[in-house]
Amino acid sequence: MMMQFPPAGGNQLASIMMVEECEINTEGSYLFLEVDSTEQSGQVLLSAFIQRIVDTENNVHILCYENPIAIVKSRIYGPNIHKIQFHDAFYDHKGWFKAGDKEAKETETRNDLLTILQNVKSSSTSGSVVIIDSLSPLILNTGFCESYRQLHMLLNSAQSFFGLTVSRLVCLVHEDVLPNSSCSLPQLHHMATTLLKVSAPVRANPIVHITHVKPGGKVLSQREWYTVSGDNSVTSGELTSADLMAVSRPSESLPEDLTTFKLGLGEEEKQARSRLVLPYLRVDSGGGDVGSKVFYEPDAADDWDEEDPDDDLDV
Repeated sequence: MMMQFPPAGGNQLASIMMVEECEINTEGSYLFLEVDSTEQSGQVLLSAFIQRIVDTENNVHILCYENPIAIVKSRIYGPNIHKIQFHDAFYDHKGWFKAGDKEAKETETRNDLLTILQNVKSSSTSGSVVIIDSLSPLILNTGFCESYRQLHMLLNSAQSFFGLTVSRLVCLVHEDVLPNSSCSLPQLHHMATTLLKVSAPVRANPIVHITHVKPGGKVLSQREWYTVSGDNSVTSGELTSADLMAVSRPSESLPEDLTTFKLGLGEEEKQARSRLVLPYLRVDSGGGDVGSKVFYEPDAADDWDEEDPDDDLDV
């Protein structure tokens, strides 16, 4: 079974998001990680990926940490939405309301990853897909070390975990809100089998940097533009050489509203500057090439000493 995106002209984004069962590590699970930032949201692309999972998989669990369940549901279309088991970690993300319930067990007052999955009742023997709408609230509330430990346990569990067999884990993370992101983000990258990093649009289309690790260790890496239509279908294509230069080298022009005065020069001002003769420059009016010259203007206070006490000068 595979997740099939609509054909997009031989591009890599569609093919890299078709995850065949033979590519899943038999000793653990497959992690699909999408990274976004304030300059470009990855929620639309994640919704498109969720749509394809729902259309092809039977056992799907969505953990809603960043958005209410109603909002996540509104982004999924088609008759297969009943396949999804939604888990609300948004309303009581710290477990405070459950903690006030005397009949609630102590483990039920936590909303970390393992606690939620521990309470899942699954009778299916096939692998389930677990989707986390955003890892950022989980990391901020639980801590990066604990969140990383739980992700690692879930991905490296060859057998069922609390009766739930996880074959794939799909996550979104906001890189600019992670604590100490320069250290924590590379660790998440290393854990992922497929990494999508979205960036600001170039020529009206956002950019995605794809990194996919094959089972044999081969790494596929490519940058593409993409668009997501209203029905969550994805279209993408290769970047041109001009687009790649624009991505790798941002514009060096100064913002127009940086200051209240003009920093640059107009064409007339540039011409006037080129015609200006500075006082320390001498204009040669003579004809022909006479070589270098030394110009000296005697001064009234000059001390002319014409004597040669050592008799070593040709005076």
